[in-house]
Amino acid sequence: MKLVSIILSTYNWKHNWLSKSIDSVLTQSYKNFELIIINDCSTNDIEKTILKYKDKDDRIVYIKNEKNLRLTKSLNKGIELSKWEYIARIDDDDIWTDNEKLQKQVDFMELNPEYWLCGTQVIFIDENDNELEKIKNPTENNDIKNSILFGCKFFHSSVIIRKKALDEVWLYSSDWDYSEDHELWLRIWTKYKLHNLDDFSLLYRINTNGICFTNSFKQRKSGIILVNKYKSYYPHYFLAQIYSIWLIIFKSFTLFLRKIKIYNFLFPIYKKLEKMITKN
Repeated sequence: MKLVSIILSTYNWKHNWLSKSIDSVLTQSYKNFELIIINDCSTNDIEKTILKYKDKDDRIVYIKNEKNLRLTKSLNKGIELSKWEYIARIDDDDIWTDNEKLQKQVDFMELNPEYWLCGTQVIFIDENDNELEKIKNPTENNDIKNSILFGCKFFHSSVIIRKKALDEVWLYSSDWDYSEDHELWLRIWTKYKLHNLDDFSLLYRINTNGICFTNSFKQRKSGIILVNKYKSYYPHYFLAQIYSIWLIIFKSFTLFLRKIKIYNFLFPIYKKLEKMITKN
């Protein structure tokens, strides 16, 4: 059976959130994996939680950085140390909610060798595990190509990638620290096909200390530069640039809009607008 290397990087995170992430990996029906956990020089006692799991499961590989490398370099370090044919990702506060997730993705990749990346659909949750909304990304390769300039169509913690693709297009780029995943997907698609399963297999945590809030403006600004960089590979460049600027405004006020109970009204409108623009 094919083997999967799962990369999880953590820095000063909450014990219970990290435990839920690790548990969701260890309970997968697909057992042939290694879980590479990278402690990015945390200053809290998160190592206790990691070692507790490592002592119980020999599939866990524990790496402790001597200095804080940040996420992009830590992920690349994990990939370079990985042994197997597929790379999967999970963040330290997200949860795989389907214990068949890995099996389904490996099955898809084995049956469709022309595809080199496969994600899933996602359910947003809050800091207390309450469901916020379900997010449905396009599944088919052409639909993804048609809309990927408008935003990242793969949730980082949901994807599985052929390691061979990373060997060919190289790893995450440290030039894109706030959009390292989106930039990599765009780079992979210039050579290979991409796919999302229809299953809602990921719980994606929205929290006020996460990157999407603490670096929201930098992340959206990076998105505008990405659109310009890859404009010759994908359609709708001009509309995507306008859309990216509008998205900065919308996303910058996400937390405020949630507090005043308007976000749940505006978000469906935002998604309909994107679908209308990117429709063939």
